[in-house]
Amino acid sequence: MLEGFGEALADREYHLPLPSVADPGPRFAPRRVPPGWSGAAQGIWTAWGSPRTGLAEQGWKIHVSARLDRAQDVLDTVAGICFSEGVPFKHLSARLFFLFLHHKHSGRAQSGKFCAVYPPDTVTARRLLERLRDALDGEEGPYVLTDRRFRDSRTVHYRYGSFGARSRLRADGTREGLVLDGSGREVVDPRLPAWHLPWGITDPFVEREEEPHTGPILIRDYEVTRAVRLSNAGGAYQARDRRTGRAVFVKEARAHNGLLFDGTDAQQRLRHEYRVLRELHASAPGVGPEPLDHFTEWEHDFLVTEYVAGQPLVGWLSRSTPLARADRTAESVAAYHEACRRLLAALDASLERLHAAGFRFGDLSLGNVMVTPSGGIRLVDFEAASALDETPSGMGTPGFTPPPGLLRARTDPLLQDRYGASAVAFALLAPFHEIAEHAPANLALLRRDLADVAPPRDLWQRATAFHRTDERARDQDGPDRLPSPAELDADPRGCLTRLAEEVAAGLLETADADRPEWAFPPSPEAFRTNTLCLAYGTAGVVHALHRAGVAVPEEIRERLRRDTLAQRDTLPPGLLVGSAGIARVLAALGSRDEAVDLLRDADDHPLTASCGTLAGGRAGVGLGWLALHRLTGESSHLERAAAAGDGLLSTPDLPATLGEHDARGLLYGRSGLALFLHRLARATDDSRYLEAGRVLLHQELERTFPLDDGTLSLSDDARLTRAMPYLATGAAGVAAVLTHYVATAPDERCAAALPRLVAGIRVSRATKEAGLYRGLAGLSWFLTGHAELTGTAAARGDAVHAATGLLKYAVPYRRGVRFLGAGSQRFTADLSSGGAGVLLALHRLLSGPLLTESHRARPRIPALGRGLRAGAP
Repeated sequence: MLEGFGEALADREYHLPLPSVADPGPRFAPRRVPPGWSGAAQGIWTAWGSPRTGLAEQGWKIHVSARLDRAQDVLDTVAGICFSEGVPFKHLSARLFFLFLHHKHSGRAQSGKFCAVYPPDTVTARRLLERLRDALDGEEGPYVLTDRRFRDSRTVHYRYGSFGARSRLRADGTREGLVLDGSGREVVDPRLPAWHLPWGITDPFVEREEEPHTGPILIRDYEVTRAVRLSNAGGAYQARDRRTGRAVFVKEARAHNGLLFDGTDAQQRLRHEYRVLRELHASAPGVGPEPLDHFTEWEHDFLVTEYVAGQPLVGWLSRSTPLARADRTAESVAAYHEACRRLLAALDASLERLHAAGFRFGDLSLGNVMVTPSGGIRLVDFEAASALDETPSGMGTPGFTPPPGLLRARTDPLLQDRYGASAVAFALLAPFHEIAEHAPANLALLRRDLADVAPPRDLWQRATAFHRTDERARDQDGPDRLPSPAELDADPRGCLTRLAEEVAAGLLETADADRPEWAFPPSPEAFRTNTLCLAYGTAGVVHALHRAGVAVPEEIRERLRRDTLAQRDTLPPGLLVGSAGIARVLAALGSRDEAVDLLRDADDHPLTASCGTLAGGRAGVGLGWLALHRLTGESSHLERAAAAGDGLLSTPDLPATLGEHDARGLLYGRSGLALFLHRLARATDDSRYLEAGRVLLHQELERTFPLDDGTLSLSDDARLTRAMPYLATGAAGVAAVLTHYVATAPDERCAAALPRLVAGIRVSRATKEAGLYRGLAGLSWFLTGHAELTGTAAARGDAVHAATGLLKYAVPYRRGVRFLGAGSQRFTADLSSGGAGVLLALHRLLSGPLLTESHRARPRIPALGRGLRAGAP
């Protein structure tokens, strides 16, 4: 599922819960409702019941699927039976919600569901299954992946699980359903795209359980050797033709699923793709994969093509770009740019052949272009391809698809491909597509930051062909003009000071104390946790504003305090998503009694005993007490922090209290615990904590891995091998803690690892996002702290350069500037990925010892009406 996909549908500028959308399209509702029954909105669902219908806590729930064009008729049938049986049920409320749940990019665990029925017992469940099967005979719908179908029905499914009455809070702020197993024990009710029964529960609706599949997976004559990807639309697999031994690629399309917002489903698109590939192969062989077979097996369609050897362009890019390599040279950069020219020339040649054959590709992106072992280019995934005389597909990849305004203004039948090819060229230089669309004037600042990897003029012009060039942007003037690279280099302090002012102005401009969904626009994670917390909610923005010396509006302060008290009993205990973090902010604002109460809640919360992480567990709660001790000087707060430290030291299985899958990094790994223990050691002068933290850091270093440029990095957890430079889960977070330990009491291992981590961080300046957790603000925050502790000119230069790089992400707003958050799809204000994190990083540099006295001027806030004009007083 795409990150924040549902929350991005509700609004064009900000993340919102999907039910908040202004127009969800035609509504679904039973045409006939008997007296006494009423419906109530539950998110994207409408739930129906009467005073006589109770809802059991768990049991056999029934899911009914439907085709979109038959949804209303299926609903009337289901509702009529449930009304007559007196059984509560719910259904998707509107067409948009149906399309969302069945979309190719939605989560597979909810896939196929349209109606959910909640029988009170097994006898009623059996009767309802029989009645629904008979009444819906002849109807078709997608298979519900969590369920089993009832007998030969194509729409009626069932599973055993919770009816929503029993759940528990997780340390990350999300909730998970619980169910009693056959022995009465409370266990997790997993919502996975696979059939599952709790221990001791048997299926009463089948005569004999099927034996689990063993051996190779066969799809007709094709033996699956690897799953390439799985989605709501189906799967994509590498396979072997058993008849010939040939490697093939198999693409699956599930029936009545994988919808797009135009209503087309996965099977329609797969059949269309097969037709396009056949015609294309006949007229221009080699442009796309050779189509080998197309068939329907069970209810799914399968397309078999040649297996195109090589790697997607996105993989080639990550392995080849010198942008984040510490050992890059002028020669290696020039060689890379020449390789880009060759690949783009090959892409042009493929597109020319495609266009000459009468087709457009429609969805060029880094994932749909393969680099062959010989260095050539092959196009793959022709789902969005169409004839030049047909209306182009509405499919597209964000950043690689022409924006609506450009589509409306142009009649070029090849616009999608020309724009996509330019976007591919852009991606080879820097991940900056969405910012360039919102603020093309920022391209000049991007080029400045590329510095020694700056692209030649020909590649730059090709990459920015559909944006205003930096030369034209500098000809403009006005309140939203950003400083030029020369102006930024001449006066970094002045430009950064004004940027901090404008970030604060943008945060305050987006604030809305009366808006029910949020006080500041958050990341989508806020709607899965809470909109109050430090990481994603109001508390984080208030914290950043307060730290930067900005007066927080009284109505925002009061809303945070009021909402916290109202939700106090439902909050998790953690620093980033719960009570401990909010307490820290409230204490700084003067609400110290409320802060102490919240931290005591966090101390007593059962999750604090079972989770040790900085983000959600005991280490974060301990940091909250330390912050309160620094603020008040009260010894009892330090005693609470020491108790948290002692609790960590006495935990018999500490790894079990960390993040899932042996998580690494600052928020969920061992280095977060080490940070708390280091601060506790300084506050208590107790060396036990320092030594325990050093052991944890050594264990974290065991999980790092060397890159071929000589640097060190690490991944999120044991499942992944991607190198992460970031603050939240990557090298910057570990290095931040290492820096403190090396400065306090260095040991050989930590001292040797630190410069190798720093070397990889300092070159990662053109990140996709600006944010604190996974963007440049987090790298800037670390590099500033590292420079403060090491005091070297090189470290100071790295810190200043990273901070000035934040300017290129600033998008002018009505007042101030905004930042695109996680996924770069919507603007966010929060600490994790939005403007608050940027402000915090800027404040650390501007208020610290790195700049001269004149450079350390506090941002003159609220001078909120002034733009970022260079030289403004």
